[in-house]
Amino acid sequence: MSADRRGFTLTELIVVTVLGALLVMAALQVLITNQRTYTAQDAQIQGQQATRAAMDVLFGELREISARGGDLVSMSGTSLTVRSMRKFGVVCSLTTANPPVLRVLRMGEWFEAGDSVFVFADNQTSIATDDDWITVRVSAVDSTVTCGSSRAQDLSFAGQSAQFTQPTGDSVRTGAPVRSYVRYQYGLTTYDGETYLGRTDPSGTTVPIVGPLKSSDGLSFMYLDSVGNTTAVTTDVRQIRVTIRTASGVVNSVGQTVSDSITALIYTRN
Repeated sequence: MSADRRGFTLTELIVVTVLGALLVMAALQVLITNQRTYTAQDAQIQGQQATRAAMDVLFGELREISARGGDLVSMSGTSLTVRSMRKFGVVCSLTTANPPVLRVLRMGEWFEAGDSVFVFADNQTSIATDDDWITVRVSAVDSTVTCGSSRAQDLSFAGQSAQFTQPTGDSVRTGAPVRSYVRYQYGLTTYDGETYLGRTDPSGTTVPIVGPLKSSDGLSFMYLDSVGNTTAVTTDVRQIRVTIRTASGVVNSVGQTVSDSITALIYTRN
C-alpha cells in the first residue's frame, strides 16, 4: 500500500508568492498614504494654530494703543514699535512739591521705580480739547500708604517738577488715571533655525512668541488712516492690516507645500 505524497508544484508556489506580495504591497501603500495624509493634516492644524495664536497676540496689543497719542512709535511693512500699557492706577492726591508725589490707588500690579508712566491732566473739565497726558518716570515708590481703607502707593518723580506745573500741574485731579508702559518691537525673529513672531524689549532682548512662520513674508503690516488710505504718518494711523503666513516642509496629496495664512484689520484706540 502506497501513500499519496503529491505536493505543490513550482508554478503554484510562484502564483501564491506573487499574490501574497501584491497583498502586502497594497497594504503597505494604504499605510503610507494614511501616514502622508495624517502628516499633512497635522501640519495644517499646526499652521492654523500658529497663525491664530500670533494674531491673538498682535490683536490684543495693537487694539490698546493710541496712535494719535504717540503709542505707535515706529512702523514698517515687516515690524512695528509700540508703547504697551502694563499697569494702571487712579490718583488719590497730588503733591507738587519737589519732588512731585502722586498717591495712587493700585488697580493691578504694583508700580516700581523706573516705570515710565502717563498721568492724565484734565485741565478744564468742561471741554476735552485741552486734555493732556503728562509723561514722567517714577523715581521712588512707597507702598505703605493707603487711599481710605485701600492699599495705595506714593509715586515720586525726582527732577520732574516742571512736568507738574502750570497749566497742567493743578489739573491732575482725584480720579485721574495713571498708566505705565513698556516699549516693544514686534517683528520676525529666528530661533533654532525656524522663523517666529518675536518681541524685543527695551534692553534689546528678543523673545520668540509664536511660530514657526514663513521666513520671507511670514508677517506684514499695512497702515491706514481714518478714511482707509495708506499712510506713513504714525499719528494718522487708525487701522492696521496684519497678515500672518506659515509654511512647513510637508507636501500634501497634490504635491503642494502645506501652508496657512490669516489677515485681520485691527482698529487702534484713538
